[in-house]
Amino acid sequence: MWFVNWFHLQLLVFELLLCLHLPRRKNFWVRLLPCTALYLLLPAIVPGSFHASFLRIGWFTTGFLIFFLLSGLLIGFCFQLKVRQVVFFCCVSHTMQHMVHCLYSVTALLLPEPAWLTQLLQLVYMLLAALLLYRFFLSGSRNVRWFDEKNRYLLVFAVISTLIVYFFSYWATTFEGDSYGVYVFDFFTCMLLLQILLDTFQIRKAEQEQVLLERLLQQEQAQHRMSKASIDVINRKCHDLRHQIAALRHMSDEEKNRSIAELEEAVLLYDRFPKTGNGDVDLILAEKSMIAERQHIVIRSVVDGRQLAMLQTEDLYSLLGNALDNAIESAGNERNEARRVITLYVSRQKDMLLIHMENPCETEPRFVNGLPVTTKADTDNHGFGVRSMSYLCEKYHGVMTNSWSDGIYHLDILLPCAAAA
Repeated sequence: MWFVNWFHLQLLVFELLLCLHLPRRKNFWVRLLPCTALYLLLPAIVPGSFHASFLRIGWFTTGFLIFFLLSGLLIGFCFQLKVRQVVFFCCVSHTMQHMVHCLYSVTALLLPEPAWLTQLLQLVYMLLAALLLYRFFLSGSRNVRWFDEKNRYLLVFAVISTLIVYFFSYWATTFEGDSYGVYVFDFFTCMLLLQILLDTFQIRKAEQEQVLLERLLQQEQAQHRMSKASIDVINRKCHDLRHQIAALRHMSDEEKNRSIAELEEAVLLYDRFPKTGNGDVDLILAEKSMIAERQHIVIRSVVDGRQLAMLQTEDLYSLLGNALDNAIESAGNERNEARRVITLYVSRQKDMLLIHMENPCETEPRFVNGLPVTTKADTDNHGFGVRSMSYLCEKYHGVMTNSWSDGIYHLDILLPCAAAA
């Protein structure tokens, strides 16, 4: 019977799973539902289904290949995909489907009767394969364009490997007949293919993240230089204003004196910032304190800036800057203004430099590999601040730990004081 072979259904299920978090085209459900219904009914409508005589070219039938192409057209019609993405998703899905087919075929040889049991097991195999596909290709990658269509090597390898598996498997079952050896060999070949595709993808993804991190560090370095220049200009102007204010104090008008007092309070803002013994650290704290003050956030710091001299200026700005930016963002979401307090502690503990920071955080973050996952919808362009901090800790042979308890987020960084050497 036509429904015994679930090739087209399994293929489509795996393809839709791969597209689960990708952007959809307009009128998505209007496109998906009728097209899927027609696609699934085609084997029942076409006489002979996949093995129809008019679809044969000698010993080879093109029925399965046609449904392979139709499934690709269907997902391309419903999702915003490029042709290369469609091809790659079809190849991965076919490999998964073929693994299910191999397991089902071995089961059918072992348990020829009753037929309903082997069909039920085929459904179980498909569900397990779907879980594995989600686990290895999609888990933790939502809203991420996880396949780089510019990677021609990955695409060509996937296509050629799929064709080899497809044609040689069909040739073997046609001329050699059903055997345990053929199906077991096919199964492990497909497993190896998926592992290679996954490893290649992960390597490519790591390379892309490395490029983004380096670009982010360069941007932070440029921002640091601009901030320092701006602070220097403001300091010079404040110095000039002090002399002007001193001259204005000789006036007796009460209103002018009140205005002068307010102006002097604003000008002397920088005198309230802690002096850490490190000009770069003072600059970072000054800039971030001004940002925090606008959101009624208090930064309390006990910092021995001299111990941070072992870090390069750009790395210091990136490390502390990102940490304070994340803390300010989290504290700004705190509804109780009395709790909007950030604590920063930097000191030397024997041969280690300790950087400890605490800030309010109402909701417990989700951690992956020890790092908090960004709550932003656009994960492509967010979450690199924490990863750049982790990258810098590794650069200086240190460790970074993130934790949460009782509404407080804790950041701890330990760096060996000999790291500069």
